[in-house]
Amino acid sequence: MTVAYVSFLAARLTDFVALRRSVGFVYTTQVYVLRQFDRVVQQEMTQPGPVTRAVVEAYLTSLVGLRPLTRRVRLSIIRQFLLYLWRFEPQTYVPERSLLPKGAGPRPPHIYTDKEIQALMCQALRYPTRYPGRRWGLYHALIGFLYATGLRISEALALTLADLDFEQRLVHIRKTKFHKSRLVPLASSSCHALQQYLVERAARGHPTTPSATVFVSGLGGPLPYSTALHAFQRIVRLAGLRGPAGSRAPRLHDIRHTAAVRRLYLWYCEGKDVNALLPVLMTYLGHSAVRCTETYLTATAELLEQASVRFQAHFPLDPHRGATAP
Repeated sequence: MTVAYVSFLAARLTDFVALRRSVGFVYTTQVYVLRQFDRVVQQEMTQPGPVTRAVVEAYLTSLVGLRPLTRRVRLSIIRQFLLYLWRFEPQTYVPERSLLPKGAGPRPPHIYTDKEIQALMCQALRYPTRYPGRRWGLYHALIGFLYATGLRISEALALTLADLDFEQRLVHIRKTKFHKSRLVPLASSSCHALQQYLVERAARGHPTTPSATVFVSGLGGPLPYSTALHAFQRIVRLAGLRGPAGSRAPRLHDIRHTAAVRRLYLWYCEGKDVNALLPVLMTYLGHSAVRCTETYLTATAELLEQASVRFQAHFPLDPHRGATAP
């Protein structure tokens, strides 16, 4: 993607982005953030020189209307660039971590229950409610597919018919985040549901060439992310799903969290060594490190119960002394 920077830092910004991409980062949203910073530098600095604290504070002022987490993420991106710039210009001001907005931890995911997933699937068949003639199994199939595979929504929307191998029951996820490709297995029930959707998809006249996307818009092209997100938000409302008072509604991305937690729960039920299997889950989800996978494993009542059962099996309770060694 060609990006036009306007300040005297244009060459450094271009080289920094090229460096990040060369080590595997996609760097698209980050470029947007860097362009904003570039505009601030142009406004605040009339001639070349080291970036000062005043320039960084001016950039922070431009973010004042955003949520703390968003400001934290954007400042972190700028901080990475300034650390890079410091190697060439030691007088560059690198903001301290204390400048990061407080209380900006990641938003906890909503872990859908089985009943909530069923409610979403049911309401997906009724979407859009105002136009019965436009209803079909698109979002029913998409939600079920995301829940069964744990894919990122961007990965699901990028799939083509050539990426589906029903004979081997595999989905080929081509280079996406971190430029990684992987094979994701499908259960026989998921294969059957997806094949039913494809039959309906073909009956509606959508293209069936290998390069055609699996999930399509009304015109037969790739389903845009914004369209899928809007439809999902409507389906959530139709299903009557709400988070705790004062919280936002459950997100589409939370289905991915739910799939990861569900897999962990099943491993606990099967008596598997969960710690040893985390690298397997990491590969399945397409993460670059186990620590990335750990952020998906939110504790739920079911997980805590299984953890308690596992603990008691290894350390039986003595009513007089408490837990005993196995």
